[in-house]
Amino acid sequence: MPESNHVLHTELSVDRARDVNGQLPPQLSALAHPTATSTSALPVAPRVKEWNANSGNSNKKLEDTAAYHAFFDNLPGMACQIQLDAHSTLHFNYVSQGSSALLGITPLELEKHPNLLLDSIHPEDQAAFFNSIRQSAIDASPWNWEGRIVLLPASEIKWVNLRATHRETSSHGTVWEGFMVNITQNKLSEQEIIKSRQQLRELSSHVDSIKEEERMRIAREVHDEIGVLLTALKMDLAWLTQRLPQDNSALHEKARSMANLLDTAGSAANNLVHSLRPGFLDCFGIVAAIEIEANEFSKRTSIPCRIIKSDDSIELPSEQSITLFRVFQETLNNIMKHAMAKQVQVKICKTEKYVELVVSDNGKGFDESSRNKPRSFGLRGIQERIKYLGGNVRITSEPGKGAQIAVSVPLGKM
Repeated sequence: MPESNHVLHTELSVDRARDVNGQLPPQLSALAHPTATSTSALPVAPRVKEWNANSGNSNKKLEDTAAYHAFFDNLPGMACQIQLDAHSTLHFNYVSQGSSALLGITPLELEKHPNLLLDSIHPEDQAAFFNSIRQSAIDASPWNWEGRIVLLPASEIKWVNLRATHRETSSHGTVWEGFMVNITQNKLSEQEIIKSRQQLRELSSHVDSIKEEERMRIAREVHDEIGVLLTALKMDLAWLTQRLPQDNSALHEKARSMANLLDTAGSAANNLVHSLRPGFLDCFGIVAAIEIEANEFSKRTSIPCRIIKSDDSIELPSEQSITLFRVFQETLNNIMKHAMAKQVQVKICKTEKYVELVVSDNGKGFDESSRNKPRSFGLRGIQERIKYLGGNVRITSEPGKGAQIAVSVPLGKM
């Protein structure tokens, strides 16, 4: 081409670039007119964000951009640049080729029609998506969203995770650069683990329920049958004692010894019934049961136990009542065996939605490693039983500073 024609062609190209530039979509309207001599740079030319026509390194920049795009296109996910403009409208300034495999939407379709992604978000996850982007824009913080997308026409559901870095916020809006990946397999595995844990928790609760029912049955048999037999024997012994010769001191001494043995057997039977199923829990409720158990603990250990209560009577369903009582028994047992405490404080209170039991001691305490010992089932058992009821457990302790176990269970229907 003659030199004069080349100059004229260049001038016309610049003029045409201005005209075309005004007709480009927003994400391309800021592009300068480039000069590219390398064929490897041509496929990515329309998607370059920053061109400098006067720079001698234009070709190198285009080639570098091509390399970057090729790298992103080969990643197992979707790289993107997202803009939320001043009118709260979402734009995809850049989308890698991974969008086709991930979303079933081509990069060009997503750049032209961002609502294709928004419309595919599962209805239950849309609120979380918009809340997360809004909060990231306000705080200028990383944007992290996890949710489901529904792919048409088969209504296939995928779990995706979008992590993006906040780049800038200006009068034109907010820009993020990030990556979206398919986490369906991880999410399904996570849900399976949660389901398995819940099933184990239900199984454990079922076993505990069977144990409580068996304890109640045995306690009733001991109280009703063995207790009646012991009472009958004592009455028969009293009848026999009245008929013994008055001058035979040996027989009278033997009768008194037998009466003492029957009293001891009766006390042992009562203690067994109490350990199996405290009758006062069913008769007088959880508050009275905790007070009586605390008094018995103080008698056995000489450790004073202070009770703080919001009500004299708190009505609970049987399952919650026995669970709280067993947790209290286990806590006192741990204090007696390990804490070397001088004082124990027990607080039981009722709120509008919860019943909370807090047991504190001033003993030697323990650290995290002690709590996680392989066969440390006491605290784990407490946590599992309370979680099954939908409650919470808070365990705080430091060596030399005592320990506190706080459990709360929701008020259930009677």
